[in-house]
Amino acid sequence: MKTVQFILISAVTLLFTSISANAQNYKTQFPSKMDNDGSIKDSLGTTFITISKDSIIKNHLGQKIAFIDRSGNLVDKNGKILGKAAKNGDFHNVDGQVEFTVKDTKDGAYCEVYDKTGKHVLTVPANYKKQASTMAYIHRQQYMLPFKK
Repeated sequence: MKTVQFILISAVTLLFTSISANAQNYKTQFPSKMDNDGSIKDSLGTTFITISKDSIIKNHLGQKIAFIDRSGNLVDKNGKILGKAAKNGDFHNVDGQVEFTVKDTKDGAYCEVYDKTGKHVLTVPANYKKQASTMAYIHRQQYMLPFKK
């Protein structure tokens, strides 16, 4: 009986430890920084998401997951509109609510993206200002989903 209790307690402890570690890993990813080549990397330096010069967004496996059309709409790989980037760089969801805002840094070389609670979530080079909040939205969505291989 004591062996069964020990195994059960060990299993529950291991479960809660792994959940806690995973949650902490997610939190440590923010704020993130985009490189000049349009890639966002995780804490280990592995490319997580990229955006090409023609606004195609790819996941960590190099698969197209979304793109930004000429009107600034974020469109997923199935053609569904997920939201839209405003001319100032802010991202509005499909309901028109602002999800992310963009502010220039003092030196003007970068832009910082903030979520609707005011938390700094992403820093991007100034030449990606129009795509900055869209990339923050994709980054958040990708971290909320488990990696698919």
